[in-house]
Amino acid sequence: MRAEGFRILLTLIGVLLCMAVTAHAYDGKEIAIAVSSTWPPMEMKDQKGKITGYEIDLIDAIASELGLKVKYVDVPWRKIFNELDNGTYDAVIASVSITDGRKVKYDFSEPYFTAEQLLVVPKARADEPLNGKTIAAFKLTTGAETIRLYQKCNITFYTVEETERAFKDLSKGYVDGILCDSPLALNYAVFNEQYKGSLAVRTAVIPDGCPVPREDYGIVVKKGNMELLGLINQGLQAVREKGIESKLREKWIKQ
Repeated sequence: MRAEGFRILLTLIGVLLCMAVTAHAYDGKEIAIAVSSTWPPMEMKDQKGKITGYEIDLIDAIASELGLKVKYVDVPWRKIFNELDNGTYDAVIASVSITDGRKVKYDFSEPYFTAEQLLVVPKARADEPLNGKTIAAFKLTTGAETIRLYQKCNITFYTVEETERAFKDLSKGYVDGILCDSPLALNYAVFNEQYKGSLAVRTAVIPDGCPVPREDYGIVVKKGNMELLGLINQGLQAVREKGIESKLREKWIKQ
């Protein structure tokens, strides 16, 4: 009986150790995730003011797989990294492209989406050369970095912050084009009831004739927060393997 009791004790200890391994600092806690709700169809507000979109559904699915609680914090894009640094929230999902520069300061999840830079232009002038044109891009984005490559082409460029304002300026002829990520470009030029039919998209080509490289989006955490990063990647893998990710793309991402 003593030997049998000892074996049972060892089994219980093993179970407890396994539970300790799977437990994590976020058990029972609410994880704050920053979003920027002006980038449809990835994240936006519906008619009732609720934040929705592909990235919201993706995080909800990841949280469900992991048994985590999530709170969304809507933050202007210009502040999104500073507030992460300050600890206002735990992670960011806001169509953030994974770049070498950003990886110096932050850690990224495995990529969850691949985008490309597209030019949105008036449909009536879609085939016109860019020389002498005024092109807008969004502040602190990879589009703003890319647009500087066009300086050799006698192009005037400036950066904007507000998504809706930028497309209104384009529709009124204040600018000749907008350089932005493909999901946003297609959302406004092809599927938005207000703008479709009047706008067109074209592939962004840098002065040497090569298309602008594609970009991967990743979920951002503070540098060194490997526990949260590991959980996010675990959940991302689960929703991918179960086909949830592909269903969300069919729902939100129109090509």
